[in-house]
Order: sequence, then structure tokens, then C-alpha cells
Amino acid sequence: MGDSKQFNFRIATQEDIDFVRENPYEPAVKGYPDMDIPTSNAFTAVLDGEVLGVFGMQLRWKGVGVLWLICADNFRKCGVRYALKTVSTNIDYLTKENNAFRVEAYVRTDFPKAIKMMEYLGFKREGLMKQFCPDKGDSYLYAKVI
Repeated sequence: MGDSKQFNFRIATQEDIDFVRENPYEPAVKGYPDMDIPTSNAFTAVLDGEVLGVFGMQLRWKGVGVLWLICADNFRKCGVRYALKTVSTNIDYLTKENNAFRVEAYVRTDFPKAIKMMEYLGFKREGLMKQFCPDKGDSYLYAKVI
């Protein structure tokens, strides 16, 4: 990234997640039920003052976290490779902060770019979740064991 761009993270707000839901990279997200920021483990990626995405980790129970990420339709502005490196760094941070030894994520089967991203990040596909999404779409369960 050039020096002219200002990329940073901040604690996510409800306004951030509402913006991303209204302007999603993956159109299916627009039809999902309202989502609240679930925990303090949620961050917003910002480039030049523009929200690119919201992500975080919820603890299922001690040692096991569930990663979630919703990208805005403009997230490619920072460059895909840079975005993936940044996401990876922040997954590592959330994993350490939460003393997690296992991180899970659910990815729609009809979203090949997200599938490719999870595999790039070192997550392994563990199973198929039939009618798991709010619109009855299927998802894959991905996990990374630390």
C-alpha cells in the first residue's frame, strides 16, 4: 500500500455493522436478520475514513472461538493480498487474546471467494452444514487448530 492511504482498525460500533449489512460484498448478507455487535472482540477495518468490513470472534466456550467477518462492497480498495495479511494478523491477535486453541468459521457453500480466503488463511474444511444460513443456504464448517 502506498503512503497516501490511511488503513487502521477501531473497536466496532453498531453503526459499522449496520453499514456493512446494507452495503455487503456478498449480497446474501443483506437478507440476514439484524445482527448486533456480539462482544468487545469486534473490530472495524477502515481505509481513508471508509468502512471496509467488520470482524470479530465470539467464544463458544473456553478455548474455542467462532470467527466472523462481513466485508463491505468496497473492501477491495485496500488490495486483496493486503486485506488477507491483515485479516490473518488480526485472527492471530484474537486467538491469543482469547486463549483459543481452536477457531471455527462458517462459510456459505455458494461463496467461492470466501472459501478460497479461509483455505488461504490455513483453515481446514470439517463438514457441511445443511440449511445453516438464515435463507436456508448451506455452509461449510472451517476450523483452525492452534
